[in-house]
Amino acid sequence: MKRTELREIVFKSLYQLENNKTDLTVEEAIQYLVEDFKGEQYLYVKNFVKEVIEKKDELDEIVSPHLKNWTLDRLLKTDRIILRMATYELKYTDTPEKVIFNEAVEIAKVYSDDDHYKFINGVLSSLSKS
Repeated sequence: MKRTELREIVFKSLYQLENNKTDLTVEEAIQYLVEDFKGEQYLYVKNFVKEVIEKKDELDEIVSPHLKNWTLDRLLKTDRIILRMATYELKYTDTPEKVIFNEAVEIAKVYSDDDHYKFINGVLSSLSKS
């Protein structure tokens, strides 16, 4: 599985966990999405999801100043999750910025409203300049 597909699973897992009213675990959220998913790729997804959840408040604090006339609460859940994922990668991984931006925009094109990918790109551009 490519990293793009793994990021999509991370996104779907985070979305599922945010919308779930029961005590769904990270492992259960991932397993619902991909059967027989083990090994290095499973650990990548699991760790990515857990880290974003654990650092949610910090990530939100980093993103908030770059939301020009918006608040996190007003954003679509999809956009909020995409921004958290990208901010996490920018701050805590050595993934090239260009890759992070591209992946975030591509996820937004599929899972967010029509032109929200432009908003995501703008926020990330502003974030990367600071």
